Amino acid sequence: MQAKGLVSESDIFINQDFQDERDYFRTVSDRLRKEGKVRDSFFKSILQREENYPTGLDTGKIKVAIPHTDYNNANTTQLVVTTFRKPVGFHQMDEPDYIIPVNLAIMILFDNPEKQPEMLKYIMGIVQSQENLNKIIEAKDIKSMKQLFEEFGG
Repeated sequence: MQAKGLVSESDIFINQDFQDERDYFRTVSDRLRKEGKVRDSFFKSILQREENYPTGLDTGKIKVAIPHTDYNNANTTQLVVTTFRKPVGFHQMDEPDYIIPVNLAIMILFDNPEKQPEMLKYIMGIVQSQENLNKIIEAKDIKSMKQLFEEFGG
């Protein structure tokens, strides 16, 4: 997948603090809605999606969440990257009753259902490597983070 343009500098959040996943979803949803990138239905939809199909992945030392919702809630296709100062609890994808401490959220926005499989494949290629995840967590500024995601996209 071509990563150019997939990560917008305005939607990279480094070392953020959130009370819990709901606080994270509310804050990011509000920002994206103000930018016109998601519809008013996005926040409610992503909460419901996360409740029914959790997105926390126990990828090793650095844990990841890949939240997303239906394409009809977004006006664009892109990733929203957030690193957390303190891990945020997300329900684990393969064990929904278990909450894992997530260090990184890569939220997927897509406005066409045909784009979802390609984006998930791209992200899974990144998150299966602790080396990649460590580079993301260590990124100190937005430009470095954007460049990493472009490099990962090859």
